[in-house]
Amino acid sequence: MDVTRILTSQELGIEVPGAKKASSAQGGEAFAKSIGETLSAANVDLNKAEESARELAAGKGDLVETMIAMGRADLSLRMVVNMRNRMLESYNEIMRMQV
Repeated sequence: MDVTRILTSQELGIEVPGAKKASSAQGGEAFAKSIGETLSAANVDLNKAEESARELAAGKGDLVETMIAMGRADLSLRMVVNMRNRMLESYNEIMRMQV
């Protein structure tokens, strides 16, 4: 099956008023960077929660601080899982598109 690439408005020479003039590579890099930052932040939250739980188990930590850290870690993990699910849904939708 021969699949041809869809041309962008810039490649066709069409000016779209108010459109940003960024290349798809720049947009892809920005997207990848934001995903990476989100994953890093979630990882930090999970590590802090784990460390706080260890300190609490050793008798050194504060229960309230530990519960707050665990709540943040839970929310971060849910957000990452939700992002993954949405990306997979988007991918599957694109794969179902007829060319």
